[in-house]
Amino acid sequence: MATEINCLKDLATISMTAVELAAVDKVIISFIDDPSFRQDYQSLVQDISNSYQLVLDNLQPLVSFRSEQEFIEGFDQASQTFLNCYLKEISRPRINAELTYEKYLQFKKRKEVNTNYPLLKYQFARLHNFVDKWVDNDIWLAMTIDSLFKMTARLLNELSAAKCRDAEDAFVIYQSGLPCFQVYLDIIGRSLEQIAARV
Repeated sequence: MATEINCLKDLATISMTAVELAAVDKVIISFIDDPSFRQDYQSLVQDISNSYQLVLDNLQPLVSFRSEQEFIEGFDQASQTFLNCYLKEISRPRINAELTYEKYLQFKKRKEVNTNYPLLKYQFARLHNFVDKWVDNDIWLAMTIDSLFKMTARLLNELSAAKCRDAEDAFVIYQSGLPCFQVYLDIIGRSLEQIAARV
């Protein structure tokens, strides 16, 4: 199954962007404590964070089967839950991107964003690049989540077919694929925790 590596590539990309957002966020929030700025900024970051949370919420149930018995008893239900809703779920990052776009247009006008203080100026440039490429204009984040969910659906269908033929073999295939997602899900989760901790 070559599907796994495509899923891992997408997850690695998504987790990398979550780390970037958390890193930029950490600096910006440590230098600007104006309540009005923080409210606008938090609203902007929350819309972006919602897309990362969507990835965690939808994939975490698929990676947790530790034994063959757990896999046999729980995989079909977890797989079907994902397959029943993933097409609807992949539209949500695009909605989050639209919300971010509207908020970012206003946010860019704030005096804090147009600072000449080199450290903050650099962080706001990073934020702008992130929003422009990953959220707004190029919407790479939404497209990567779209690709990830479609590839995951393909992987689940392949595993279901293998499980019908031989559950023991299917579990071996499962162990070499979906649990590998956990490394990247943990990175995304830690990044979201870092962002949430500073509120």
